[in-house]
Amino acid sequence: MNKRYQGPITRMYATLVALLIIVSLAGFIDKGKSVTIQTDGATRSVYTHAVNADALMRENNIALGSYDEIEMSTSELLEGTAVTVRRAVPVILEHKGKQQTVMSAKKTVQEVAEQYGYDAENYRPYGDTSAPVVPDMTIRIGNISRKAITEDEVVPFAIESIPDENLSQGQEEIVQEGMNGRKKVTVHIISLDGQVVGKEVVSTTLVTEMQPLIRRVGTQETVTLNTGDVSKYKEVFTMEATAYLPSDGNGAGITKMGTVARYGVVAVDPNVIPLGTRVYIPGYGVAIAEDTGGDILGNRIDLCMEDYNSCMVFGRRTVPVYILE
Repeated sequence: MNKRYQGPITRMYATLVALLIIVSLAGFIDKGKSVTIQTDGATRSVYTHAVNADALMRENNIALGSYDEIEMSTSELLEGTAVTVRRAVPVILEHKGKQQTVMSAKKTVQEVAEQYGYDAENYRPYGDTSAPVVPDMTIRIGNISRKAITEDEVVPFAIESIPDENLSQGQEEIVQEGMNGRKKVTVHIISLDGQVVGKEVVSTTLVTEMQPLIRRVGTQETVTLNTGDVSKYKEVFTMEATAYLPSDGNGAGITKMGTVARYGVVAVDPNVIPLGTRVYIPGYGVAIAEDTGGDILGNRIDLCMEDYNSCMVFGRRTVPVYILE
């Protein structure tokens, strides 16, 4: 009797498996969702059962060229995902006097160079590597060389101010004198086709720790934030501030605490300001100390910005850093 039913049962399972495989390959084994598609200058909202971008393109009859690319606002196709089709455009790559016309849908000139084999370790486009790609532009690429040198640098002492209601506003008392520290910094001097274009920090070794200057200051224990709110603070530091982009460092955009680098994140020396501390910097706003840096030691702080121009405008300046409660 078992043999009499073995054939039909086997065929039934085989049919079910085949149907599941067909549905999965088609990309439509999913509940419906609303997404937006931006392509060829137009944006539209669609309702779809597609589980990936390729299936979404087939469902909406959107043809892709060999070099076109799809960008999604989420890692998977979800409710509310924005899908952008970037069409490839012709650009000219020039290296050592030789030119070639290529097609690319990349966003920046650096990405185009890497797409065609000019890796960032050995090559770099001239000018702003984050410049946007426009049709028929010429991207001139040079050869990168690096020379390692070690420099002795001073670690400026931090200035720590402790509010004291027993002192009149404007008065202060020194609790501890400050003392600079020292560090050895190994850097790469970067040359593009033999011309020095900058340097990058390879490693930093602390030789002697700085000793912060600690003072008591007569002041109210509140600070008015950019939003108009009043917040209590425990301490205030006077620090040298610079700016950086999420793509700086190793390029991954991940902070020391494992979060995504973004506006409102600052890099600090955790020996001065512990990671996770909420701070306030006038002109920047409330931020969280989530990152560190090889060159961020002592009374240094690095503010994450949204774009290159913001970094250039901010430059390097001395700012008060309020440690919020």
